[in-house]
Amino acid sequence: MGNNHSHLKKHSAIKKIPKYDSKNLEQEKELAHFLLNNIDAIDRSHINHFMKRALFQNNFSSPIEDKLIKGECKVLDVGCGAGTWLLDLSNNYENSYFFGIDIKPIYPHEIKPKNVEFIKADIFDGLSFSDNEFDFTHIDTMSLVIEKEKWDFVLSELIRVTKPGGYIEITDRSYDFVGEGPILRKLMTGVLKTYSKRNVDPEIISHFDSKLKLQPNISNVYRDEKIIIMGPNGDKLGLVLQDIAVSFYTSEMAIETLSNEFGISKEEYKNIVKIDLIEELKQTNYENHFLRYWTQKCI
Repeated sequence: MGNNHSHLKKHSAIKKIPKYDSKNLEQEKELAHFLLNNIDAIDRSHINHFMKRALFQNNFSSPIEDKLIKGECKVLDVGCGAGTWLLDLSNNYENSYFFGIDIKPIYPHEIKPKNVEFIKADIFDGLSFSDNEFDFTHIDTMSLVIEKEKWDFVLSELIRVTKPGGYIEITDRSYDFVGEGPILRKLMTGVLKTYSKRNVDPEIISHFDSKLKLQPNISNVYRDEKIIIMGPNGDKLGLVLQDIAVSFYTSEMAIETLSNEFGISKEEYKNIVKIDLIEELKQTNYENHFLRYWTQKCI
């Protein structure tokens, strides 16, 4: 395949994770994508990736590894963010090719493996790739980004660009309230209230298999679900997840948005997160459900 792989038709250990420079985008768009476009947010994205890899004991559940090892396999990640998933895979499967698209150019531009290509693009404009181009298409943590009436279009595009016999995989987390305390519930409710104004469905991932089964030209739909207890009661992964949550809730945008929502000062709000929430997590067993769905395009 070499350099002829297809392009667009148009257009602690945690502290060792590399940081990439990025430019700020307007706040509204950043809130829609759940992460601020700054270094802390990119670090959260990296840490979140490695947490899920440890949780599932792999980077994907689709039976595609033999093809990745053999080489000449093409992989697409839609909404790739900082590109951590692709960068991790590209180092493990050096003879395959990896493409990431995102409307936010926070992925690395200069220093990256030769078998990775990042493209600034908006999934809602449609994927500017040929039909049947990729062996594996992937989308992760987009349930708070994609409006509920746009999911069918997004899935149809993933299926369209996947080769017959190739795999489509969706990974995300549910936002059910199971075992949480009052402080975390208040914080989560405030965040979800903001997203509800954008017509997203935070609970869609919990029953995403039913949506996938309605799509044409795919075979059986498979599901894998893992649970992390947030906080010290969830052992090492629980503490990692706690760090991610505290980092998000103390980001500049979350402080601004939620302190206004709760009618308190920014300092009061930060104390709630940094002191009260952490104490609460020692006493509770809030379940975070992470789900993967995968299916094969019909041959």
